[in-house]
Formats: sequence, C-alpha cells, structure tokens
Amino acid sequence: MMKKCLNITWLLTLTVLFSLSPLTAPAQTSASYLYHLADFNGPVASQWARIAVDRQQGEVYTLNRTDSAIQIFSDTAMQTFGFGENLALTSAVDITSGDNGEIFVLYRFPVATVKRLNYRGEPIGEIKANELAKELASFTPDFLDYQQGHLFLADAETMQVIAITPAGELLQRYDFRREIAEMIKANESGKPRNQAQLKKVQDDLATLKGANLSGFSVDGEGTIYFTIAPLFSAFRATPQTKLEGFGVPGGAPGKFGVVASIEADRQGNIFVSDRLRCVVLMFDHNLDFQMEFGYRGTEPQNLVVPDDLAIDTRNHKIYVAQAANRGVSVFTIETD
Repeated sequence: MMKKCLNITWLLTLTVLFSLSPLTAPAQTSASYLYHLADFNGPVASQWARIAVDRQQGEVYTLNRTDSAIQIFSDTAMQTFGFGENLALTSAVDITSGDNGEIFVLYRFPVATVKRLNYRGEPIGEIKANELAKELASFTPDFLDYQQGHLFLADAETMQVIAITPAGELLQRYDFRREIAEMIKANESGKPRNQAQLKKVQDDLATLKGANLSGFSVDGEGTIYFTIAPLFSAFRATPQTKLEGFGVPGGAPGKFGVVASIEADRQGNIFVSDRLRCVVLMFDHNLDFQMEFGYRGTEPQNLVVPDDLAIDTRNHKIYVAQAANRGVSVFTIETD
C-alpha cells in the first residue's frame, strides 16, 4: 500500500513539473511581402536592377541599367533622388554603397573600372582594375561589394576575387576555381571508388571548368559568399579561407534550380535567389535550409526570375530584383 502511494505521489510531482516548464517549440522564420520600390506614380519598373543598401541611413540604391540611371530610395521605399545622364551607365554592371553616402559603380567596358561617386552622383575618383598589379592584366570583374573599408571585386569567368582599398591598393587575392577543384578531389580522396564515383568527380571537374560565378557578396565579418549555377551550389569562404559548399539540385523546397544572387545577414543567415524556381531560399549559419518565399506568379508577393538581393539588417528587410520589368520587391523577415 505504501509503495502504491509513493508511485502516485511521484506521478503527481512529474505532472506539476511539466505544467510549470512547458516545452517550447523552435522559432519559425517567415517572410512577408511589404511593397515595391516606388515613386509618386507607383512601382518603379526595372529589369534585373543591381541593388545596394546604405548601412548607415538605410537608403536603397539601384543601378537601373535599362534606363541608364541610378535611383535612390528612402528606407520606406519611395524614390528621393536619381541621376546618371552623364555617367555612361550602359556599360555599368554593379553598384555598392560606401561610407558617408559614397557610391561605387563597377564598369566592365571598355576597361574594367570602379568609379567613386559622392551622394549627389558626382565623380570623385576611379580605379582601373588592370592598373592594380601586373598579374591582374586580364582581371575583368563582374561583381562589386564594400565592407569594412575595403572593396571586393569578383571576376565571374575566372572565379578570382580581389580585395582592395578605395585608393586602389591591392590587399588580397583569391582563386576560387582552384580551391573548389581541390575540394571536389578531396571529398573523394581516401575512399574506395567505383566507376560511378570516379565519373562523378570527373563530371564535376568538367562542369567547374566551364562554369562562371552566378552571384557574389561579402558580409560585415569579411566572409565571402558566391554561387555557381551549373554546380547547383552556393559557397561560403571565411576570412580564415575555410571554404564550404552547400546545395542540392531539384524542384522541391530547399533545393536549387538555377541559383543567382547570395547575401547574408548579421546573424549569418544566408539568402539565395533561384531564377528557375522563382524563389528566395533561406539557410541558417549552419547551412541548414529554413524556408523559401516568392514563387512564380503575377500577384505583388510573387517573384518573376529573381536575381540580385540586398539586405537591410537594421530593419530586417530584403530587397529582390526581378525580370519582366517587375522592379524590386521588398520583404520583411520575421521570427516567431
């Protein structure tokens, strides 16, 4: 009888403990559509604009190559200023924001050049890539980013990345095609290989040889991110030069179709745009898939062939450029 009473007392104690300490579900992250970048006439049309966010003011800069214009929007998405008539922007390929309202614009032709502009769009300097170092005579960058007082330029075809000062001093150089080739070989080294495994390594190396970078960015810690669409992969390279790749091909949530832009926020969450699947995918700092948003369609919250991304980390907003003159959509990232 005593034993039975003790068992009942123990069960009652467990019940009280569980009622006092409820199990908490893991936080869920979602994205909600807010609006498009707009002026007083409505959403501003653009075709795969390049986007940059001023880290201090939250203003948004777009390089609208269709209209050969640089447009500036407030952090509430309304256009406040624009310029570009005298900047020959038809040959510009990327834009990024510097300090104190400065803007850097990357030109690919006739010579790869970074032009430095003040907040009014007036040129205040320029850097020609082929003048940085003799070994960079053939370096022709397609992507540009600015972090921690340094400019980062990436050549999509050669998969080389350089870091320079705004004055044009060469700081560091990366050869990611070589590093990825070594990664592919190392993943199979020391393992028993059958003919199928050997063929996969050979196929991956052959694909890499003919591939280009599809997207590129650098975060506030100096970590480099890039995508390679033919490999269905995204990559992260820390300042300690540790290179990690992730991505699985497919049409289901979390899988890659034709990946393009890539950006990371302050928490290390990584966002990747997928042109084919018409979504933006989110991965956490452990490279685990979390969610995706957008989806093909004609409603305001839908995306049509999304490409460039930019993140306003202060206000938890993400800007997404699209095709079909759909302009730039703005979403907010929420965690429950």
